[in-house]
Amino acid sequence: EMNYPDGTSPPGDIIARWVQLVSETFDARRDDSPCIAIHCVAGLGRAPVLVAIALIEYGMDAAQAVTMIREKRRGAINQVQLNYLEGYRRIRKKGGPCTIM
Repeated sequence: EMNYPDGTSPPGDIIARWVQLVSETFDARRDDSPCIAIHCVAGLGRAPVLVAIALIEYGMDAAQAVTMIREKRRGAINQVQLNYLEGYRRIRKKGGPCTIM
């Protein structure tokens, strides 16, 4: 579980755990189609923000990540979260391709 208050941005410890999970899952590529299931209560804030962080970590800029997420989940990511994502800086040393299905 990676809980944090709804409508806010994730704290540093959640981001670190999330990026580690994403890296372990996608960088290792133990099979042809690794995936992570993520959810929050409404699917509009916390989960989309974490997905956006993963996309940014793998090379997308914040605007592209938010646009892609909003195409799939209209209404996702509030203004506070958007502002946070626009200022987010990658913590991974290496970037790489990330595929959203």
